[in-house]
Parts: sequence; structure tokens; C-alpha cells
Amino acid sequence: MFGYIRTYTPELKVREHECYRAAYCGLCREMGRCTGCTSRLTLSYDFVFLALLRLCVTGEKPTFRGRRCAVHPLKKRPMMESCDALSHCARCAAILNYHKVLDDRADERGIKRMRAMLLRPILSSGRRRAMRVYGELDASITAHLERLSALERERTDSADLPANVFGELVRDFCAYGLEGAQAKIAAELGYHTGRWIYLIDALDDREADAAHGSYNPFVLLYGAGELNEEQRQTLSAHLIEELMGVERALDLIDGGAFPEGEAILRNILYLGMPRVAKDILCKNA
Repeated sequence: MFGYIRTYTPELKVREHECYRAAYCGLCREMGRCTGCTSRLTLSYDFVFLALLRLCVTGEKPTFRGRRCAVHPLKKRPMMESCDALSHCARCAAILNYHKVLDDRADERGIKRMRAMLLRPILSSGRRRAMRVYGELDASITAHLERLSALERERTDSADLPANVFGELVRDFCAYGLEGAQAKIAAELGYHTGRWIYLIDALDDREADAAHGSYNPFVLLYGAGELNEEQRQTLSAHLIEELMGVERALDLIDGGAFPEGEAILRNILYLGMPRVAKDILCKNA
């Protein structure tokens, strides 16, 4: 369920784009430090988004430094230095990616299933390291995924029920370790982001799931054929509603300590995610 949270790069200022790339490189380095070098194989911009959310919610001001890495050994690149937000997202990524691989091993076929089988022992090491600090969070994610699997086995024709469960899962790791107003804001951001991810992923996979006989609430609701205009409008409204929920929570953040981070988040929210949704809805036309 990853790969849908993207910036719209042409509308980013140069310093914002550099900050975004530096956060990506910093998270890569932090994953190696916290959960082992092999965990870097699962690095995605989705967790950069979550790291920026965490930074803006907590008011933590990041620092940057030019560093070389194995991928870019000849020239130093700006990287975000280790901080609480990056450490948090590195451990969350290790836990969630391990569970995603387990899910793929059970549900996918062919190359994807083989890939999941190969990655499982590699990612289990990162998960174990993350659990030394985040054992309670791992138990919470496991419980949510078991609820999600139960709904899939029941083949519920409601997209809202499984989206709620995934929203609660993302809510928990966004707000984990925070208290008071920060926890409430992070929880609201995570909940609506998680619901949006589940809905857009199910919509994107509708044809493939129908062909393989896999569970997909939109296949049960609309079948495997093209969506009509009314159906697309209904789905678009639901996706926009989730983004509005993210926006309401984002408006409560005081982004003064890290204005570039808030600008990147708003670029993703107002431009990147709506463009992804539009492309997937057009694919289903």
C-alpha cells in the first residue's frame, strides 16, 4: 500500500525540493543506523512524508549536513541529520514493511510472492531491532492487520470498514510516543492519510484483483468493468473528504520551526495526492 504519497515537483521551490531530498537521504541513513542496512531496501517517500509530519507536529527543527554515501560516493549530498522524527519513522518503516511482506507472501502470486519470500528473512532482522524500542507498536500493528485480514476473509462489500482499520493503523504509528495536543493532531493526520491510502490502493488494484479473484471492496461494489461517471464522482468525493480531514489537522500545526517542511506537506496534500487520485480514477474510466 505504498507509493501513492508524492510531491508535485514542478511547484516546489528549489530549497523545498532540496529539503525533501535531504530528508529522504537522512531517513535512508537513519534506517541503516536503527534497523540495519538491509532495511534501506524498503525506503520510500511515503515514510519521508510521515517524518515531515512528525517534525512539523512536534516542532522539532532539523539540521542538515553534506555527506557522502555508497550510492553517491564522489560528491557530498545534503542530508537531514539524525533526529527523533527520523528515528521514529525508521523503526515504524521496519515494522510495517515486515508485515507488508507477510501479507504479500500470503496474498500475491508469481514474482511478487517470490520477492516477499526472499525479503521476509532479510526484513525480520530490522523488525527485531525496531521491536526493542517499539514492541508495543508492533503488537498494535499486528492486531490491526489481523482485523483487516478478517474483513478480507469475510469479503465485506464495504470499503469503509477496512479503510477505517488501516486508518487506525497509520494513526497509531503517527501518534506513537506523543502526548496531549501533539498526539491528537498526529492521530488525526495519520487516520485520514491511512484511509486515503487504503481507498486509493484498492481502486488502483481493482482490475488486477478481479482477474486473480483477490479481495477488493470495489470489485464487490462495482464489478470489474469500467466505472461510470457517477461512480467516479462518488469515489472522488470520498477521496477529497479524506484529504480535507488531513488539511484540517494540518491547519492546527505551528510550522514556524520548519516552514519548508510544512510547504512540502501542503504541496503533497494539495497537488501530489489529488493528481495521483485523478490518474487512478481516469485509469478506471
